[in-house]
Amino acid sequence: MKLPKLTAFFLCLSTVFMTSCKSSDEVEKENIYYGTITMTGAQETPPVTTSATGTIDANYNRLSKTLNYTVTFSGLSDSAVAAHIHGLGEVGILAPVMQTFNNFPRRKAGTYTGSLFIDGIKFTESDLLAQRYYINIHSKTHAGGEIRGQLILNKQ
Repeated sequence: MKLPKLTAFFLCLSTVFMTSCKSSDEVEKENIYYGTITMTGAQETPPVTTSATGTIDANYNRLSKTLNYTVTFSGLSDSAVAAHIHGLGEVGILAPVMQTFNNFPRRKAGTYTGSLFIDGIKFTESDLLAQRYYINIHSKTHAGGEIRGQLILNKQ
């Protein structure tokens, strides 16, 4: 008599398990945050008057703890001299450099792609998702930064 009840229990349990499992694609999608961020001089602190613009296409994978980004910029008043990730600073707040972009194009326009491991020490997931990091590009004319974009990432 116990065997049919036990068999029914395991059949029900396996049915629940199979219907509640997510595919690896679903799990991956739930753990990726995306952002397409506009960079302007108005976002600098203090604001900069410039016709330069830029875009940051970024995604953060919570499973691999990796932030991937592509920065595209144009119209700088002079050649870029540096670009960085700054933190911890919300919109309108200055923050120290946390990561310098090596081999950033020293031109008035260009593209730069990179990635960053969110190690939980220097860079934390909670600060990243709370929008406390920003990227800016410094030019010869605007040494403090010509354009800036706050890293704002959301689930898609």
